[in-house]
Amino acid sequence: MASDMRSFFAEIDRYADAVATQRASLEADIWARYGRDRAMLALDMSDFSLSVRRDGVLSYLCRIRRMHAITAPLVARHGGEVVKYEADNLLAAFEQPRSALAAAIAIHQQMHADPQAQPVSIGLSYGRVLLIDGCDAHGDAVNTAFKLGEDVARRSEILACGHFIDAIGADHGHRIEARPSTIAGLQLDAWRIHLQQTADEG
Repeated sequence: MASDMRSFFAEIDRYADAVATQRASLEADIWARYGRDRAMLALDMSDFSLSVRRDGVLSYLCRIRRMHAITAPLVARHGGEVVKYEADNLLAAFEQPRSALAAAIAIHQQMHADPQAQPVSIGLSYGRVLLIDGCDAHGDAVNTAFKLGEDVARRSEILACGHFIDAIGADHGHRIEARPSTIAGLQLDAWRIHLQQTADEG
């Protein structure tokens, strides 16, 4: 994995050092090697700062490890890959948007039902990203998923961008509600996916 990241950053360094006439070709090479159309799932554990202050960092680290234990098999079961865990966040990638939605629902339900788990919020997006398998991902779809999951979604919510909603089609079986938002000047076409299966969705 470390070697994959070194190779990726070597490509970026070559692009940064290149003269203007070389950049288009180098950019095309980078996208050809790393570019993937993916549904991105970004998860954020709720009440991080409050929980650390109230219960101590070791207790919260135990909750983070519980999140890892719950989410990794669910991502795999739905055909996705864990790109990375970072602090109390998960980033996962899926070839099929509906698989990402199914994984988000399963994660939400299991985290909600597990007394040892912390509530989470989830952002879903779809688009072309630079994906370094098992290491990292970059692109607007990644940024959007994190903005939705971390900054816009409330406790125990799943939010998706418009591109994701378009990609899953009209017959996904869940009620959706427009939640347009602006974060740091960035307008987000956000939609809340209601989960009638859980009591807290009302």
